[in-house]
Amino acid sequence: MPTIIDVAKKAGVSIKTVSRVMNNQTNVKETTRERVHLAMEQLDYSPSDAARQLRTGKSLAIGMLYSDPSSGYQSRLNHAMMQACSDAGRYLVVGLFEEHGGSWQQQLEAFIERTKVNNIILVPPMCDSSILQEYLFNRGIQFVLMSPSHTAPKVSSVSMDDQMAAREMTQHLLDQGHKRIGHIAGDPAHIASFLRRRGYEEAIVSMGLPRPGNDLVIDGQFDFRRALAAAETMLSGDNPPTAIFAASDDMAAAAYMAAGRLGLAVPDDVSVVGFDNISIAGTIWPSLTTVAQPFDDMAAECIRILRNASSDDSSRPAPELVVVPHKIIVRSSCTAPAN
Repeated sequence: MPTIIDVAKKAGVSIKTVSRVMNNQTNVKETTRERVHLAMEQLDYSPSDAARQLRTGKSLAIGMLYSDPSSGYQSRLNHAMMQACSDAGRYLVVGLFEEHGGSWQQQLEAFIERTKVNNIILVPPMCDSSILQEYLFNRGIQFVLMSPSHTAPKVSSVSMDDQMAAREMTQHLLDQGHKRIGHIAGDPAHIASFLRRRGYEEAIVSMGLPRPGNDLVIDGQFDFRRALAAAETMLSGDNPPTAIFAASDDMAAAAYMAAGRLGLAVPDDVSVVGFDNISIAGTIWPSLTTVAQPFDDMAAECIRILRNASSDDSSRPAPELVVVPHKIIVRSSCTAPAN
């Protein structure tokens, strides 16, 4: 990505002169101004963000806070956010954050002071913290919520329709002939878990089948070991499911392991599907059928909203509520039940 230094070199002027041109100052010769504009055009350099940083001292960095850096979900999200920031001429700074600790305010203050960010993305579960949102609002920090459990007044958010995606995935299994479909649910405290379970149950009930009981729905807490135990419990029962829908790809991988421990083959003995489409979905065997979270599109929308908020003449523009479409990725992990 070209910088103001590159523009100055190409135009044969000083960085200060480029800054004057970007700020529309009058003490620049017209021929010099034209050279600077031509250099910007040839380098495909967008001066708006850089000029604003020079003028206001605000950082081009965008901050993102999260509590679990080890999950496949967070890894995929990090990549999407870094790419979106790069495409927008920004860069991403991330920080570990634990809201339930007694020093959360000190953590946040230190992060803001160290990085100089004035734009922050809140991802689950921080996106649901009203205390955190109020603090950022009062500090004058622009922020956007990604996948919040509910919309907040005066705050923009970007999400996908978890309930519809889960319903479509469950319907895919029903269309293949499965009637006993287990569900490894996520953390009950996360709205995404609730919505995915609701979508799963809606699809089953809509086919005239009974609502799944506790033998078919077990919390996996978005944790591999808990999901492994849940899958083993389901598959070793007297009337095991012919398919399992896990609320995340990491938990679907745990279901693969549980099946292997019990001598069952995926998908011949039990079909398994997941949710997220992180890297493991395409690398495990058989490759995993899953819901593709639109990470790249959601990340791009978050960055767009923050850039627009930074360039708006008012202190806080009208909030946007963006819902990004998902996809079902059909691979090799599910087929019609054997019996």
